[in-house]
Amino acid sequence: MCNGGSRSDAVAGRVFSAPMNRNRFESALKSGIAAQQARQIPEALAHYNEAVSIAPNDPEALSLLGLALTQSGRTADGMGLLRQAVGLNPRLLALRFNLVDGLEAAGEYGEAIGALHVILADDPGNIRAWLKAGDIGIAQRDLDGAAVAWQRAHDLQPDAAGPVVRLARLALARERPAEALRALDSITSVPEDVDWLVLRCQALVALQLWPMLEESALAWLDLQPGNRAGWYQLSRAAFGQGRHRAAAEAYARGIELGTPTAADYTALAGLLLHARDVEAAGTALARAVVLDPRLPAVLAMQALLHMYHGRFDAAEDSCRRCLASEPENVDALTILDQLHEGDLPEADFTAAARIAGQPEAAADRRIAAAFVVAHVLDARGDTDAAFAASGTAHQLCLARDRHEGRGYDRGLEERRFARIIELFPAPAAPTTPRAAAQGAPRPIFVLGMPRSGTTLIESVLAAHSRVRAFGERNSGRRMLRTWLDLDEQGEAADEDTLGRWAAAYFAELPALGGADHVTDKQPLNFEAIGLIARLFPDAAIVHVRRSPLETCLSIHRQPLGKAWSFAHSLTDIGHYYGLHARLMNHWEQHFPGLVTTVEYEAFAGNFAQAAPALLRACGLEWEPQCLEFQRSPQPITTPAAVQARGPVVPRQGRAARYRRHLAELVGALEAAGVDPLTGALAV
Repeated sequence: MCNGGSRSDAVAGRVFSAPMNRNRFESALKSGIAAQQARQIPEALAHYNEAVSIAPNDPEALSLLGLALTQSGRTADGMGLLRQAVGLNPRLLALRFNLVDGLEAAGEYGEAIGALHVILADDPGNIRAWLKAGDIGIAQRDLDGAAVAWQRAHDLQPDAAGPVVRLARLALARERPAEALRALDSITSVPEDVDWLVLRCQALVALQLWPMLEESALAWLDLQPGNRAGWYQLSRAAFGQGRHRAAAEAYARGIELGTPTAADYTALAGLLLHARDVEAAGTALARAVVLDPRLPAVLAMQALLHMYHGRFDAAEDSCRRCLASEPENVDALTILDQLHEGDLPEADFTAAARIAGQPEAAADRRIAAAFVVAHVLDARGDTDAAFAASGTAHQLCLARDRHEGRGYDRGLEERRFARIIELFPAPAAPTTPRAAAQGAPRPIFVLGMPRSGTTLIESVLAAHSRVRAFGERNSGRRMLRTWLDLDEQGEAADEDTLGRWAAAYFAELPALGGADHVTDKQPLNFEAIGLIARLFPDAAIVHVRRSPLETCLSIHRQPLGKAWSFAHSLTDIGHYYGLHARLMNHWEQHFPGLVTTVEYEAFAGNFAQAAPALLRACGLEWEPQCLEFQRSPQPITTPAAVQARGPVVPRQGRAARYRRHLAELVGALEAAGVDPLTGALAV
């Protein structure tokens, strides 16, 4: 559109009968431009018509009137005036740009590109023309042509945000986040441009570069502290780094900046569950229920909380009401699967099978549904079909992981485990509890392979009056990753750093309710035992071991999430079990007395005697209610929540039913030196 900076050439040729006419003309054009920029097209037309009535052959007035007519839908009238204006003054670029804009509005993209070529022939360095050429390329669905034009604009002005924002937006639309990030980061200095930051956040989310996402989200919030989307991106960055409480806090800040919906509060409840703050999650969900008690997401979250608290009938009711509204709600189907251990009616099975078979459905939905299908088939006794369904689920997991840049690398894991052993050859010199942790609760780490019985052990401990259970926290794994990252850089955490880590571990805990012991049931903390001993010298560590075949098959049958990259093939599971067995052997040999090992089968088979021994090993006096932990009001926030509320009996025998499918697993365990039945390690 013509503006005050490009009107002097046109004005120079004007002849007015009186100064008053000149003033009226200028005022009409100025008012018309303001109205047009405000998208008040009828008002703009009135002003431009007044200007043309004063100077009927003025190119600028004709051009602006023509553009407004075109934008109002009067294409034929408008284009005639736009072309007439260019004919009156072919050298004025502003008139040619208005013609291009009119042609674009009229959908005449070929002629618009031709008009831009005329401009670029006279002025090949005109950035505006290159940008417009790219915009029109997008309208023509010529994505490669658009990219070339915008790249040319970027080459001409490397530090301008406009070209890179367009290039990045196009790359993201083409699912090329790395290309988008390269374009955005080609600017030498970070621009104070919100569009640039928004797109950078989108690219970083797609690439799962969480620390960089946090930096960009904070920069965005520096510019727009009241922007909800910026807080949500900060929440996503914290969540991706395993800082679940920080993620919930950032999300809550975002909610406060607008009018919250039931979906907002439900999402907050989910984040709080990841932070193991079940009470706060319940409060957030209660707010969601007030706003929309029938929303499927609300009902599914309600069912999950009921299940965690052992209210199984209420959980079933919430799931059924959810499915009545949304028959293919995979969260509700998954909870029902857990409540009934796969014994579901045909309608639920059919719904899960339908979701799993939808190529257009999100990968996580298909994966969850495929596992439901496998569990139903297992409950029906069709082990062959159940094993095939689990295999389908894992194939979906592998495809998702490849797309998102994850995978299990056996060589890398072997080197990582070897380095852990090198870094922690023996306990460090005894130290007193760190100053930062004075007055903090005593942690009890329950660890081992997933699906080995850790939930049962934590549930018994959680029934004690001095213990508060917090399920599978990620803090220990996060600290070990940081330790190993420092090691790769040739550095090591000093005592001050370790003190900060210990303080942060306790600071992330929800309210303790008077307890002076807390459980952390992250199974993979077995990798971090050496670091745990450095950080928490008074901690109790309980290692749970179960029959390798039963453990590994159970892993294969469950959706363990994206962090468990070894879980998607039986050979990888067996390989990882071998690494686990050798590392545990190292801790037991070189850190004597630090770890209490509980054999799951023996514990469950002799529960009345084993439970008191467990509490003594953790430094707790016996309390009879620990034998009836199923009645404890403390929530159990793991997929084994239903099993953990039932009678204590050894869960075994499934591997025998699946034995014909487990040759690869047996071979992998034996190759790792592990007896598939007993877990005995050949050293």
